[in-house]
Amino acid sequence: MIKVGIVGTGMISELFAEGAKFVDGMEVVAIQSRDETKAKEFARKHDVELTFTEYERMLMDVRIDAVYIGLPNSLHFAYASKALRAKKITILEKPFLSNLGELDELIDISEETRTMVFEMNRVLCLPNTQVIRDHLDDIAPVRMITMNFSQYSRKYNDLLAGKTPNVFSDEYSGGALVDLGVYSVHLMVDLFGMPDDITYIASKLPNSIDVSGNLTLIYDGFIASLVQSKNSRCDNRITIQGEKGTIYASPTASRIDKVILDLGEKKDITVAHEYESMTYTLHEIVRVINEKDEETYRKQLRHIRTVMEVLCAARKSAGIKFTADRE
Repeated sequence: MIKVGIVGTGMISELFAEGAKFVDGMEVVAIQSRDETKAKEFARKHDVELTFTEYERMLMDVRIDAVYIGLPNSLHFAYASKALRAKKITILEKPFLSNLGELDELIDISEETRTMVFEMNRVLCLPNTQVIRDHLDDIAPVRMITMNFSQYSRKYNDLLAGKTPNVFSDEYSGGALVDLGVYSVHLMVDLFGMPDDITYIASKLPNSIDVSGNLTLIYDGFIASLVQSKNSRCDNRITIQGEKGTIYASPTASRIDKVILDLGEKKDITVAHEYESMTYTLHEIVRVINEKDEETYRKQLRHIRTVMEVLCAARKSAGIKFTADRE
């Protein structure tokens, strides 16, 4: 049984705690927050045994095998570094880290301590991601892809009121691309690998952080247009157009609920989801750990690096700068 301590009591940590309840071989046993009241409320709500206000004390507890870090993006590196040095298996909420420098250093720590690190990207293990993989040849060759993940953020109203929420902060490595677009990038990299050219045109705040934008990825033979927005909404959809047909998936790469194959006649090829998206990733993490599946583990690290390369190139293209880039 892999016993997990969660860091942070936000919505994403709530989703993790609920998702883990459906995973054999994993149990959430601890929650850490600097706010003791929040930690205790979280523990009561999710039936968690242990509460901590100090992160270091949680890392010292032998009853905890792994940690899930559900904190603002710029804090991932510092918290993950400490967890790996304490030899706790580490699961990071997406995006993995702020930049490639952090990635290289964190992987070095992981190798030194012989401790695994994972990203909660949700995309790769979804049953309907596999459905898309299985039917790409039916529409090949691919000629055009569009993905839209637009979700009006409740934090955008705070921004309009003159505040700077974490998700729109350069200090916390925020923005629409790394918050929403990262899911589409994960799917693109999984299906097609590293693009030949990357251009991101974004609507930016004075601190350079994007509230919306269009990421164009050029591949041999086709173009992908990935739209992400935190100040508007739409009927999100993924469209993969090929010479022989089209695959439609919805709503977004983070939660593919429906897949339609159109070869002149539309056919629903959806696989029903038994769980919420996080649970599928956690099932795979447990399997990789228990089976000591080094090949799959290394493959996911290579995938994470490619995704980070795309995100960093996109930010550079658009002039988006994080405080973490200068540290």
